[in-house]
Amino acid sequence: MTHDRNYLRMLSDSELTHYAKEQGTGYDDLEIVLLERLSVLLDVEEQLEQLQILYDRLVAENNALRDDAAE
Repeated sequence: MTHDRNYLRMLSDSELTHYAKEQGTGYDDLEIVLLERLSVLLDVEEQLEQLQILYDRLVAENNALRDDAAE
């Protein structure tokens, strides 16, 4: 199934790279390597977001413990 550019523009970066890899036809080596590297960068971005969530939670827990200790 082919999609028009408007559909493809609505996809997230990770969905778009996954879609491009699935299509697999008509890509030369450079395009494949660029898709692979973009996928790696997107994974790093997701990991950073998860680490930020964890950091925020730990800061909140630390503040709560300090408040409890101060009482």
